[in-house]
Amino acid sequence: MAQKDFKEDRMDTIIGPGAEIEGNLTVRGSMRLDGRLKGKVIVNGTFVLGKGGNFDGELRTKNAVIGGNLKGTIKVEEKIEFETGARFQGDITCKGLVVNDGVIFDGTCNMTKSGLSQQEGPRFLKNNDDKKK
Repeated sequence: MAQKDFKEDRMDTIIGPGAEIEGNLTVRGSMRLDGRLKGKVIVNGTFVLGKGGNFDGELRTKNAVIGGNLKGTIKVEEKIEFETGARFQGDITCKGLVVNDGVIFDGTCNMTKSGLSQQEGPRFLKNNDDKKK
């Protein structure tokens, strides 16, 4: 249901259920996480955390759909949606928030009219080619 809102984003990076990663990731498109990831992640498109996925760290993204376990500091330029069964612990800054029935939400949410500033949002990541134009 939630992913229909973001279907214009192509899923460029998929981390499967058997993967465990610790470190920093930068994704210029969209990303789906069904495994475990601990670290700092910047996604220019939509970040999708599958029902079996676990994320612990700092996340900056344009949109997010959360079905699994999310812990940390989350900055979303537009909208974040928590699907039924999701668990969250931490702090969120976003423009729009959807929390469905059955979500465990233990944290704070700071909603702003304009979302994140240009420096805070994921769009500050540009290809080196963009600088030449």
